[in-house]
Amino acid sequence: MESKFFSIGDIVTLKVHPYSNGSTEIIISGDHVMLPPLMVIAEIYKSKQSFSGVKSDTYKYRCTWFSPKPYKFIFAEIDEDDLKLILKSTSTINRNYLKRGDKIAFKTASIELGKKKSSLNYEDNSVNAGVGRTVINSLLSFLPPVLQLVDIEPHKSKHALTDKKLIPIRNVSALDVKVNLFDPTDDKISGYTLPLEALELIEEVEETTFLALSQVIKRSGFVNIKTEKTETLAKPRNIAYRGGYYFLRAYDYLSNKVEEFDIVQATTFAKIKSPFIAEVPKFDIVHKPEAATPEFIATEIADAIKDALASLSYIRIKYKNRNDQLSHRTLKNYNIINVKEGSFDVTYLVGYCLLRQDNRSFRVDRIQSLQKLDLSFK
Repeated sequence: MESKFFSIGDIVTLKVHPYSNGSTEIIISGDHVMLPPLMVIAEIYKSKQSFSGVKSDTYKYRCTWFSPKPYKFIFAEIDEDDLKLILKSTSTINRNYLKRGDKIAFKTASIELGKKKSSLNYEDNSVNAGVGRTVINSLLSFLPPVLQLVDIEPHKSKHALTDKKLIPIRNVSALDVKVNLFDPTDDKISGYTLPLEALELIEEVEETTFLALSQVIKRSGFVNIKTEKTETLAKPRNIAYRGGYYFLRAYDYLSNKVEEFDIVQATTFAKIKSPFIAEVPKFDIVHKPEAATPEFIATEIADAIKDALASLSYIRIKYKNRNDQLSHRTLKNYNIINVKEGSFDVTYLVGYCLLRQDNRSFRVDRIQSLQKLDLSFK
Protein backbone atom coordinates (compact mmCIF):
# COMPACT_ATOMS: atom_id res chain seq x y z
CA MET A 1 0.00 0.00 0.00
CA GLU A 2 1.44 3.34 -1.08
CA SER A 3 -0.01 6.80 -0.67
CA LYS A 4 -0.32 9.14 -3.60
CA PHE A 5 2.14 11.72 -2.28
CA PHE A 6 4.71 10.19 0.08
CA SER A 7 6.64 6.95 0.67
CA ILE A 8 8.56 5.43 3.56
CA GLY A 9 11.97 7.06 3.80
CA ASP A 10 10.87 10.40 2.32
CA ILE A 11 12.06 13.53 4.13
CA VAL A 12 9.06 15.74 4.90
CA THR A 13 8.09 18.64 7.13
CA LEU A 14 5.09 20.75 8.06
CA LYS A 15 3.78 23.08 5.38
CA VAL A 16 4.78 26.17 7.39
CA HIS A 17 8.48 25.32 6.90
CA PRO A 18 10.27 27.67 4.42
CA TYR A 19 12.02 24.76 2.65
CA SER A 20 10.42 23.00 -0.28
CA ASN A 21 11.24 20.12 -2.60
CA GLY A 22 14.62 20.94 -4.14
CA SER A 23 14.97 24.26 -2.27
CA THR A 24 17.00 23.71 0.89
CA GLU A 25 19.52 26.54 0.45
CA ILE A 26 17.19 29.19 1.87
CA ILE A 27 18.75 31.17 4.73
CA ILE A 28 16.49 31.31 7.78
CA SER A 29 16.00 34.69 9.40
CA GLY A 30 13.71 35.77 12.21
CA ASP A 31 12.79 33.42 15.04
CA HIS A 32 14.37 30.14 13.94
CA VAL A 33 13.44 28.52 17.28
CA MET A 34 9.88 28.11 15.97
CA LEU A 35 11.03 26.25 12.84
CA PRO A 36 9.47 22.76 12.63
CA PRO A 37 11.85 19.80 12.20
CA LEU A 38 12.66 17.87 9.06
CA MET A 39 11.21 14.38 9.50
CA VAL A 40 11.46 10.95 7.90
CA ILE A 41 8.35 8.86 7.19
CA ALA A 42 8.50 5.56 9.08
CA GLU A 43 4.96 4.17 8.51
CA ILE A 44 1.89 4.93 6.38
CA TYR A 45 -1.70 3.90 7.07
CA LYS A 46 -5.21 4.75 5.97
CA SER A 47 -7.28 6.98 8.19
CA LYS A 48 -10.40 9.09 8.45
CA GLN A 49 -10.01 12.85 8.41
CA SER A 50 -12.59 15.37 9.55
CA PHE A 51 -12.67 19.01 8.44
CA SER A 52 -15.62 21.32 9.14
CA GLY A 53 -17.64 18.27 10.11
CA VAL A 54 -16.99 16.46 6.82
CA LYS A 55 -15.16 13.13 7.03
CA SER A 56 -13.01 11.75 4.22
CA ASP A 57 -10.53 8.93 3.63
CA THR A 58 -6.89 9.97 3.77
CA TYR A 59 -3.47 8.75 4.85
CA LYS A 60 -1.68 9.26 8.11
CA TYR A 61 2.10 9.17 8.46
CA ARG A 62 4.19 8.09 11.40
CA CYS A 63 7.09 10.51 11.18
CA THR A 64 10.27 10.62 13.20
CA TRP A 65 12.93 13.25 13.88
CA PHE A 66 15.69 13.91 16.37
CA SER A 67 14.94 16.47 19.07
CA PRO A 68 17.95 17.95 20.92
CA LYS A 69 15.97 19.11 23.98
CA PRO A 70 15.11 15.65 25.35
CA TYR A 71 17.98 14.31 23.21
CA LYS A 72 15.97 11.50 21.67
CA PHE A 73 14.10 10.46 18.54
CA ILE A 74 10.48 11.57 18.57
CA PHE A 75 7.64 9.85 16.70
CA ALA A 76 4.40 11.59 15.73
CA GLU A 77 1.41 10.69 13.55
CA ILE A 78 0.60 13.47 11.08
CA ASP A 79 -2.13 13.87 8.47
CA GLU A 80 -1.24 13.93 4.79
CA ASP A 81 -2.66 17.43 4.27
CA ASP A 82 -0.29 18.85 6.89
CA LEU A 83 2.93 17.68 5.22
CA LYS A 84 5.07 18.69 2.25
CA LEU A 85 7.91 16.84 0.56
CA ILE A 86 11.50 18.00 1.02
CA LEU A 87 13.43 15.06 -0.47
CA LYS A 88 12.16 11.88 -2.10
CA SER A 89 13.71 8.64 -0.90
CA THR A 90 15.90 7.39 -3.75
CA SER A 91 17.88 4.57 -2.18
CA THR A 92 18.12 2.31 0.82
CA ILE A 93 21.21 0.91 2.50
CA ASN A 94 22.12 -2.55 1.22
CA ARG A 95 21.93 -4.63 4.37
CA ASN A 96 24.57 -6.99 2.97
CA TYR A 97 27.14 -4.20 3.34
CA LEU A 98 26.27 -3.49 6.97
CA LYS A 99 28.10 -4.84 9.99
CA ARG A 100 27.92 -4.24 13.71
CA GLY A 101 29.76 -1.07 14.72
CA ASP A 102 29.19 0.79 11.42
CA LYS A 103 28.63 4.53 11.65
CA ILE A 104 25.10 5.46 10.57
CA ALA A 105 23.53 8.85 9.82
CA PHE A 106 19.88 9.74 10.18
CA LYS A 107 18.69 10.78 6.72
CA THR A 108 18.08 14.44 7.56
CA ALA A 109 21.69 14.96 8.74
CA SER A 110 23.10 16.20 5.41
CA ILE A 111 20.35 18.82 5.04
CA GLU A 112 20.63 19.89 8.69
CA LEU A 113 24.39 20.34 8.26
CA GLY A 114 23.76 22.81 5.44
CA LYS A 115 21.04 24.79 7.20
CA LYS A 116 21.92 28.47 7.71
CA LYS A 117 20.46 31.30 9.77
CA SER A 118 21.03 35.05 9.51
CA SER A 119 20.98 37.71 12.18
CA LEU A 120 21.22 41.50 11.95
CA ASN A 121 23.58 43.19 14.39
CA TYR A 122 23.53 46.93 15.15
CA GLU A 123 26.36 48.92 16.67
CA ASP A 124 25.57 52.46 17.78
CA ASN A 125 28.84 54.21 17.05
CA SER A 126 30.20 56.86 14.73
CA VAL A 127 32.08 54.40 12.54
CA ASN A 128 29.08 52.77 10.90
CA ALA A 129 26.42 55.35 11.84
CA GLY A 130 24.16 52.64 13.21
CA VAL A 131 24.08 50.62 9.98
CA GLY A 132 23.23 46.97 10.57
CA ARG A 133 25.54 44.08 9.74
CA THR A 134 24.15 40.73 8.64
CA VAL A 135 25.84 37.65 10.13
CA ILE A 136 25.23 34.16 8.70
CA ASN A 137 25.84 31.09 10.87
CA SER A 138 25.02 27.40 10.82
CA LEU A 139 21.61 26.42 12.20
CA LEU A 140 22.07 23.03 13.85
CA SER A 141 18.97 22.97 16.05
CA PHE A 142 17.79 19.56 14.77
CA LEU A 143 21.13 17.99 13.82
CA PRO A 144 20.94 14.28 14.70
CA PRO A 145 23.93 12.60 16.35
CA VAL A 146 26.11 9.96 14.71
CA LEU A 147 24.60 6.54 15.31
CA GLN A 148 26.34 3.19 15.75
CA LEU A 149 24.79 0.05 14.28
CA VAL A 150 23.96 -2.76 16.71
CA ASP A 151 21.69 -5.14 14.79
CA ILE A 152 19.21 -5.56 11.91
CA GLU A 153 15.95 -7.47 12.26
CA PRO A 154 12.61 -7.90 10.45
CA HIS A 155 10.04 -5.27 11.40
CA LYS A 156 7.46 -6.40 13.94
CA SER A 157 4.34 -4.31 13.61
CA LYS A 158 2.00 -3.74 16.56
CA HIS A 159 -0.86 -3.18 14.13
CA ALA A 160 -2.52 -5.22 11.42
CA LEU A 161 -1.11 -4.64 7.96
CA THR A 162 -4.28 -5.74 6.11
CA ASP A 163 -8.00 -5.69 6.76
CA LYS A 164 -10.24 -8.74 6.97
CA LYS A 165 -10.32 -8.95 3.18
CA LEU A 166 -6.47 -8.94 3.12
CA ILE A 167 -6.42 -5.49 1.53
CA PRO A 168 -3.29 -3.56 2.65
CA ILE A 169 -4.10 -0.79 5.11
CA ARG A 170 -0.66 -0.10 6.57
CA ASN A 171 2.77 0.21 4.94
CA VAL A 172 5.84 -0.43 7.09
CA SER A 173 9.53 -0.97 6.60
CA ALA A 174 10.60 -4.55 6.01
CA LEU A 175 13.67 -4.14 8.20
CA ASP A 176 14.40 -2.31 11.44
CA VAL A 177 17.86 -1.20 12.52
CA LYS A 178 18.94 -1.11 16.14
CA VAL A 179 21.36 1.72 16.85
CA ASN A 180 23.15 3.23 19.82
CA LEU A 181 23.98 6.86 20.53
CA PHE A 182 25.68 8.70 23.35
CA ASP A 183 23.23 10.83 25.35
CA PRO A 184 25.17 13.71 26.99
CA THR A 185 22.10 14.86 28.95
CA ASP A 186 22.08 11.65 31.01
CA ASP A 187 25.70 10.65 30.35
CA LYS A 188 24.71 7.23 29.04
CA ILE A 189 24.41 5.10 25.90
CA SER A 190 20.84 4.98 24.58
CA GLY A 191 19.39 2.53 22.08
CA TYR A 192 16.75 3.13 19.37
CA THR A 193 15.04 1.12 16.66
CA LEU A 194 14.60 2.95 13.35
CA PRO A 195 13.42 1.85 9.90
CA LEU A 196 16.20 1.03 7.45
CA GLU A 197 14.85 3.63 4.97
CA ALA A 198 15.46 6.43 7.52
CA LEU A 199 19.20 5.83 7.63
CA GLU A 200 22.34 6.28 5.55
CA LEU A 201 25.69 4.54 5.89
CA ILE A 202 28.63 6.83 6.68
CA GLU A 203 31.67 5.79 4.67
CA GLU A 204 34.83 5.19 6.64
CA VAL A 205 37.76 7.32 5.50
CA GLU A 206 41.05 5.44 5.20
CA GLU A 207 43.75 6.49 7.66
CA THR A 208 46.21 6.85 4.78
CA THR A 209 44.02 9.66 3.36
CA PHE A 210 44.13 11.58 6.66
CA LEU A 211 47.88 11.06 6.94
CA ALA A 212 48.55 12.24 3.38
CA LEU A 213 46.38 15.36 3.73
CA SER A 214 47.89 16.19 7.12
CA GLN A 215 51.38 16.06 5.60
CA VAL A 216 50.33 18.39 2.76
CA ILE A 217 48.82 20.86 5.26
CA LYS A 218 51.92 20.72 7.48
CA ARG A 219 54.23 21.41 4.52
CA SER A 220 51.97 24.09 3.04
CA GLY A 221 51.58 22.06 -0.14
CA PHE A 222 49.00 21.70 -2.90
CA VAL A 223 46.58 19.02 -4.11
CA ASN A 224 44.58 18.11 -7.17
CA ILE A 225 41.02 17.33 -6.04
CA LYS A 226 38.92 15.16 -8.32
CA THR A 227 35.29 14.14 -7.77
CA GLU A 228 32.85 12.38 -10.08
CA LYS A 229 31.80 15.75 -11.56
CA THR A 230 34.60 18.26 -11.00
CA GLU A 231 38.35 18.70 -10.76
CA THR A 232 40.24 21.57 -9.17
CA LEU A 233 43.57 22.64 -7.69
CA ALA A 234 43.75 23.76 -4.08
CA LYS A 235 45.91 24.61 -1.07
CA PRO A 236 44.63 22.64 1.98
CA ARG A 237 44.21 24.52 5.25
CA ASN A 238 42.67 22.09 7.74
CA ILE A 239 40.39 19.08 8.18
CA ALA A 240 36.94 19.62 9.74
CA TYR A 241 34.54 17.09 11.26
CA ARG A 242 30.77 17.63 11.48
CA GLY A 243 27.94 15.20 12.07
CA GLY A 244 30.00 12.11 11.27
CA TYR A 245 31.48 13.50 8.04
CA TYR A 246 34.98 14.83 7.32
CA PHE A 247 35.68 17.88 5.15
CA LEU A 248 38.87 19.37 3.75
CA ARG A 249 38.92 23.17 3.95
CA ALA A 250 41.16 24.48 1.20
CA TYR A 251 41.79 27.55 -0.93
CA ASP A 252 40.41 26.72 -4.38
CA TYR A 253 42.41 28.27 -7.23
CA LEU A 254 39.43 28.02 -9.58
CA SER A 255 36.84 29.81 -7.42
CA ASN A 256 39.56 31.85 -5.63
CA LYS A 257 37.99 31.37 -2.22
CA VAL A 258 38.09 28.87 0.62
CA GLU A 259 35.87 25.85 -0.11
CA GLU A 260 34.98 22.64 1.70
CA PHE A 261 35.38 19.26 0.03
CA ASP A 262 33.84 16.00 1.28
CA ILE A 263 36.51 13.49 2.26
CA VAL A 264 34.95 10.30 0.87
CA GLN A 265 36.17 7.36 -1.15
CA ALA A 266 34.72 8.84 -4.36
CA THR A 267 37.01 11.89 -4.06
CA THR A 268 40.74 11.68 -4.78
CA PHE A 269 43.33 14.06 -3.34
CA ALA A 270 46.60 13.90 -5.29
CA LYS A 271 49.60 15.81 -4.00
CA ILE A 272 51.13 18.15 -6.60
CA LYS A 273 54.27 20.29 -6.62
CA SER A 274 52.49 23.47 -7.76
CA PRO A 275 49.12 24.46 -9.23
CA PHE A 276 50.90 26.62 -11.82
CA ILE A 277 52.87 25.75 -14.93
CA ALA A 278 53.99 29.29 -15.73
CA GLU A 279 53.65 32.83 -14.38
CA VAL A 280 54.15 36.26 -15.94
CA PRO A 281 55.47 38.92 -15.83
CA LYS A 282 58.92 37.50 -15.14
CA PHE A 283 60.67 40.89 -14.72
CA ASP A 284 63.83 39.47 -16.29
CA ILE A 285 65.51 42.89 -16.34
CA VAL A 286 69.02 41.33 -16.22
CA HIS A 287 68.67 39.92 -19.74
CA LYS A 288 65.95 42.31 -20.91
CA PRO A 289 66.13 45.78 -19.35
CA GLU A 290 62.79 46.68 -20.96
CA ALA A 291 61.02 43.79 -19.08
CA ALA A 292 59.70 46.20 -16.41
CA THR A 293 58.00 48.56 -18.86
CA PRO A 294 54.18 48.52 -19.15
CA GLU A 295 54.36 47.82 -22.90
CA PHE A 296 56.62 44.78 -22.45
CA ILE A 297 54.51 43.41 -19.60
CA ALA A 298 51.28 43.76 -21.64
CA THR A 299 52.89 41.89 -24.55
CA GLU A 300 54.26 39.20 -22.20
CA ILE A 301 50.81 38.66 -20.68
CA ALA A 302 49.12 38.54 -24.10
CA ASP A 303 51.64 35.92 -25.29
CA ALA A 304 51.06 33.86 -22.12
CA ILE A 305 47.30 33.92 -22.75
CA LYS A 306 47.80 32.62 -26.29
CA ASP A 307 50.13 29.89 -25.00
CA ALA A 308 47.62 28.77 -22.35
CA LEU A 309 44.80 28.82 -24.88
CA ALA A 310 46.72 26.38 -27.11
CA SER A 311 46.46 23.74 -24.36
CA LEU A 312 43.04 24.91 -23.09
CA SER A 313 44.53 25.54 -19.65
CA TYR A 314 42.78 27.58 -16.97
CA ILE A 315 44.40 30.95 -16.36
CA ARG A 316 44.39 32.94 -13.11
CA ILE A 317 44.86 36.68 -13.21
CA LYS A 318 45.49 39.36 -10.62
CA TYR A 319 43.45 42.28 -11.91
CA LYS A 320 43.21 45.95 -10.98
CA ASN A 321 39.92 47.53 -12.08
CA ARG A 322 39.28 51.17 -12.92
CA ASN A 323 38.79 51.91 -9.20
CA ASP A 324 42.23 50.42 -8.38
CA GLN A 325 40.65 47.44 -6.61
CA LEU A 326 42.61 44.18 -6.84
CA SER A 327 41.07 40.73 -7.23
CA HIS A 328 42.04 37.25 -8.40
CA ARG A 329 39.99 35.69 -11.20
CA THR A 330 40.27 32.27 -12.84
CA LEU A 331 39.03 32.02 -16.42
CA LYS A 332 38.12 29.41 -18.99
CA ASN A 333 36.81 29.64 -22.57
CA TYR A 334 38.78 32.87 -22.96
CA ASN A 335 40.23 34.76 -25.89
CA ILE A 336 42.01 38.00 -26.77
CA ILE A 337 40.11 40.75 -28.58
CA ASN A 338 41.59 43.98 -29.97
CA VAL A 339 39.23 46.96 -30.11
CA LYS A 340 39.37 50.65 -30.94
CA GLU A 341 38.59 53.07 -28.11
CA GLY A 342 38.69 56.43 -29.81
CA SER A 343 42.10 56.72 -31.41
CA PHE A 344 43.64 54.04 -29.14
CA ASP A 345 44.08 50.32 -29.76
CA VAL A 346 43.05 48.42 -26.62
CA THR A 347 43.51 44.68 -25.97
CA TYR A 348 40.92 42.82 -23.88
CA LEU A 349 40.89 39.38 -22.31
CA VAL A 350 37.33 38.01 -22.60
CA GLY A 351 36.31 34.76 -20.91
CA TYR A 352 34.17 32.93 -18.40
CA CYS A 353 34.99 34.04 -14.84
CA LEU A 354 34.57 31.21 -12.30
CA LEU A 355 34.23 33.69 -9.42
CA ARG A 356 31.33 35.59 -11.00
CA GLN A 357 29.96 32.56 -12.87
CA ASP A 358 29.55 34.68 -15.99
CA ASN A 359 31.46 36.07 -18.96
CA ARG A 360 33.68 39.03 -18.11
CA SER A 361 36.06 41.38 -19.96
CA PHE A 362 39.47 42.52 -18.63
CA ARG A 363 41.81 45.11 -20.11
CA VAL A 364 45.16 43.39 -20.59
CA ASP A 365 47.08 46.50 -19.51
CA ARG A 366 45.30 46.29 -16.10
CA ILE A 367 46.31 42.66 -15.50
CA GLN A 368 49.01 42.71 -12.80
CA SER A 369 50.05 39.07 -13.21
CA LEU A 370 48.90 35.88 -14.92
CA GLN A 371 49.32 32.24 -13.94
CA LYS A 372 48.78 29.24 -16.20
CA LEU A 373 47.18 26.48 -14.14
CA ASP A 374 48.16 22.85 -14.45
CA LEU A 375 44.56 21.95 -15.33
CA SER A 376 42.62 21.87 -18.59
CA PHE A 377 39.00 22.93 -19.11
CA LYS A 378 38.45 20.54 -22.04
